[in-house]
Amino acid sequence: RYAEGARVRDAACGEGYVTALLGEVANASVGVDIDAGSIRHAQSTYGSARIRFVEGSCTKLPLTDASFDVVVSFETIEHLDAADQPRMLDEFARVLKPAGLLIISSPNKRLYSDERDYVNEFHRHELYRDGLAALLGDTFPARRWFHQRVAFWSTIWGEGEGVGVEAWLGEAG
Repeated sequence: RYAEGARVRDAACGEGYVTALLGEVANASVGVDIDAGSIRHAQSTYGSARIRFVEGSCTKLPLTDASFDVVVSFETIEHLDAADQPRMLDEFARVLKPAGLLIISSPNKRLYSDERDYVNEFHRHELYRDGLAALLGDTFPARRWFHQRVAFWSTIWGEGEGVGVEAWLGEAG
């Protein structure tokens, strides 16, 4: 619903599935990933007049200032070194229009790693919730927090939201 009619940018888009999904309702959906092979695959699989893919780093986006209504970044920030995380958020702020929206997800280190005694070798710097809030700082002051738990389904819900829920159902294909 936040992407409908908007210009959307998907950070670290990987194979491009989410960029394409957003592109179904967005005016334009642009996926960015540092891996050239992923970008080639995404463009050949999902590319269209409204959906495109560009190679680039989240810490130095090859995009113009204030050019997007929405930036999404799902499970990306923990894959960067601590020094690069503020640079990534600065880039998100740079490419967002003044009234733009950032939708970002990050595993909460307390729940993801500490409580399970788990180490993900691909995570360079995991964050606790307070650490993510501090990084968002004054640049992204208006916040709404959600939780996600994976079981044999995935659930996302708002804190203090009452009874409303939004669900997507589909097949693995």
